[in-house]
Amino acid sequence: MNQSLDSRDLIRASSIHRVLEIIGDRWVAVILQQCFLGVHGFEEFQRRLDIPRSTLSARLSMLVDQDILSRAPSSTPNQRLDYLLTEKGRDLFDTALMALAWQQQWVPRFNQPAVRHLGCGQPMTPMMVCHECSKPVDAREVTFRDGPGASWITRNKRRRRRTTAASSSRQALAVSEELLDLIGDRWTPQVVALGFFGIRRFDEMQKTLKLASNILTDRLKRVVDMDIFRQRQYQSRPPRSEYLLTEKGFSLYPMLMAMTQWGDRWCAGPEGPPLLFRHEACGKPLKGVVICNQCQSPLKPDTTEAII
Repeated sequence: MNQSLDSRDLIRASSIHRVLEIIGDRWVAVILQQCFLGVHGFEEFQRRLDIPRSTLSARLSMLVDQDILSRAPSSTPNQRLDYLLTEKGRDLFDTALMALAWQQQWVPRFNQPAVRHLGCGQPMTPMMVCHECSKPVDAREVTFRDGPGASWITRNKRRRRRTTAASSSRQALAVSEELLDLIGDRWTPQVVALGFFGIRRFDEMQKTLKLASNILTDRLKRVVDMDIFRQRQYQSRPPRSEYLLTEKGFSLYPMLMAMTQWGDRWCAGPEGPPLLFRHEACGKPLKGVVICNQCQSPLKPDTTEAII
């Protein structure tokens, strides 16, 4: 690690960055949601989501290339192929559950449980706990240090147009516009994640993510408007502000931790994860496990069902 943080286009290796390079897109988010609901066929995706066919084809192909979906001959008449979640794809379930738990807590229209645990038969709210001590994971009780995969990587500079899920489809989705604004973009979650690492000021954020000023300004305005960050002035001449996580922002940590753990398992290099996390409540390395809040059993795609 002999490169300077000021080196052009270099950023610290981050599992969240690697994950969002793959799934940080609004259409990808809703396609994956439909996969977890049991949708497999191209025509059914297109009908449910009202997505342009060329866009759907491109997103499905990308997910196949990333080994998140696989193609298989379809048993459905007039349909050639099914798109099925692979092991890697099913492993995104924790991230999806923690996203729904955040939505249930903070988006009034979605304040009822969206998932039933088949193990206990109860509607439930997923929660992330420490594997060692079973205490709920709270960012304020977690510390971090460089892991064996700590390094500098070149930021991908490709442009990606921001997509908007068709308004006609949103009514049929158990996903709020607010949640899509968060997870359906590759930069917004990374900006939020900086708050958990103590990076609060515009110049520090820009230096860390190597983002253009207009993109960072837009994402900060978005998360301030959503009450995930609050803006506090620390200098008057010239005016300068820092951005602090609100309680609503802190509650995003389990979703970001689930995303990080997925990235550590599937996107890290052979040397290992870029960061190691420690749960100070028990003094052990943190491994977050998503459980049913009713019976405390771990949750899997085949032990849950959506409440429609």
